[in-house]
Amino acid sequence: MDDFERLRRGGYRADASSKASMQEAEELSRNNFQPDALAKALEQEQAELEAERRARARAARREAHNARRAQAPSARPDRDLGNREVVHRSATQRQEGPSGGAVVSKRSGLGVAVRRMLREEGSDQRKRERAVARERRRSERAQRKQTRGPRRGPHPLIVFLVALFALYMVVCAPIDRAISFTHEERSGLSKELSWHVPGMPYYVLALGSDAREGETASRTDTMILVRVDPLGGKLTMLSIPRDTKVELEGYGTQKINAAYYFGGVSGAVRAVHKLTGAPISHAAIVRFDGIESLVDYLGGVTVDVPVEVNDPYYTGLQLPAGPQEMDGHTALLFSRVRHGFDLGDYQRQKDQRILIEALMHKVLSQPLWKMPGLVGHMGGMVGTSMRMYSILPLMLRLKMGEPTIYQATVPSTTAMIDGVSYVVADDAALAQMMDVIDAGGDPASMG
Repeated sequence: MDDFERLRRGGYRADASSKASMQEAEELSRNNFQPDALAKALEQEQAELEAERRARARAARREAHNARRAQAPSARPDRDLGNREVVHRSATQRQEGPSGGAVVSKRSGLGVAVRRMLREEGSDQRKRERAVARERRRSERAQRKQTRGPRRGPHPLIVFLVALFALYMVVCAPIDRAISFTHEERSGLSKELSWHVPGMPYYVLALGSDAREGETASRTDTMILVRVDPLGGKLTMLSIPRDTKVELEGYGTQKINAAYYFGGVSGAVRAVHKLTGAPISHAAIVRFDGIESLVDYLGGVTVDVPVEVNDPYYTGLQLPAGPQEMDGHTALLFSRVRHGFDLGDYQRQKDQRILIEALMHKVLSQPLWKMPGLVGHMGGMVGTSMRMYSILPLMLRLKMGEPTIYQATVPSTTAMIDGVSYVVADDAALAQMMDVIDAGGDPASMG
């Protein structure tokens, strides 16, 4: 019975592969079987089965991927379209091979072309959007520029401040270096000086050194505590007698002019602060030899001599009372005279204050453009903790109007102690005087 008859009678249910197996068995029974042909047939069948399995796996992965993209829509719809197209072709475009196995068709170029077209369209759209955004920003900038008006240069105040700083560095900074104390003096003073609020009254201790040429150490011939009121244009000068009795740490009972001899400027500041209680913010020392050059630089100074000067044995100076035009040398001698006066050293202190006041008026009468040079000329005779940024405003303020100047001397008496002549300060009267000075009053009004 042939195969057709068996199939017709329902006895044959083999598929193509079973039929091939039966044929191969029949050929084997006839001794016509070729092992190479069978091996090739099996390899082909396995390859077809593996290809089908891979195609199904890819289709499953694409379907899962598309499902995820459907739940979270992407900004790239062209890619989703291409994916759906490929999955559709993978699931539907399969053909039967000659041996009955499933064969997956190659990927069509249609999806690639569609995606490329969509990408190009999207790229063109994004380019158009970016161009529109750039044009909008350009328009907004132009509108803001029109609103602000034309671009202006730096603010005039900034230009003024920069110019002022440059001028200070060129003109004033060298003067600051010339009139500054030495490094050792600054180190000691930093512990003694008190800080003060800018613009508010402060105290300056002015010292006069009587050091002669060749001397390495000296005592102060003049000590004046000055209260400066920059806003009020007021100066209050309190002279401290050079022989005032004080107690110096490590040296016992001494005259106050020895404080500079033993401790320098910082020692003098410490002694005056202990005596008066005033918070001293700055110190300055004037060398008498420098007074002579300063007066000569100013072309002389007019001094109202209070009493006749007749000192033939010490300074050799003789002057009648009244206004006197002095050159530098005469002014120097006038500041040192203390013999032949009924008041002795008290009269010398008063004469020194008169000379300083006359010098101040002479300096303030100079043109503004000469001020920096004038202060610079004082560099050889002055050492101070002050700087030009505080000196110049003070000088300009005093020049703007007639300054108020008060003068006084520490209330005291004289006494001989252990064979040494001292000036003994009246502590109670000095405390009352300092209260008046602190309040900006005239200490001479205390009588």
